[in-house]
Amino acid sequence: MLTQLLTSEVFHLDYRPPRDRRGIYLFSEAGQHLYAGRTGITARSRAKGGEPITSFRHRFDQHTQAGRPPGASSFANRLMLERAAELELVMPGDWWADRTTTASEIYDLYRAAKARIGAMECRVVSFEDDIKGVRSTVAEVYAHAHLRTPYNDFSTS
Repeated sequence: MLTQLLTSEVFHLDYRPPRDRRGIYLFSEAGQHLYAGRTGITARSRAKGGEPITSFRHRFDQHTQAGRPPGASSFANRLMLERAAELELVMPGDWWADRTTTASEIYDLYRAAKARIGAMECRVVSFEDDIKGVRSTVAEVYAHAHLRTPYNDFSTS
């Protein structure tokens, strides 16, 4: 799986990943692997017999499109928080709600993080038999542990 991931074709803003496949993905920049993620299906959607909406394309768009909220892109959120700390900016309580007024500087950092992710290389590995998300969950953690992706965080909320 890791070999497949590392040798996957490369996707980016001009050549986005497929919308009909699911599994794990990896964002890399200048040869450094930064973030491993996974697509999935919620238990609620699975119980209804519905199709999962979080394909590789859907997750890529969440990570790269400026209008998508921080909860949909933990990677961009972490990049933004890191940059805000470097600039010693104070994070307002609900910066997303105030993004066009008092928190516009933070929102600019968030949009810059998303643009940065869009310029990164994105690689994917599909799992066709991952109905309950077990393989993709284990694979995401394994990829993170093996590649030491610095922006993954598996702590509970």
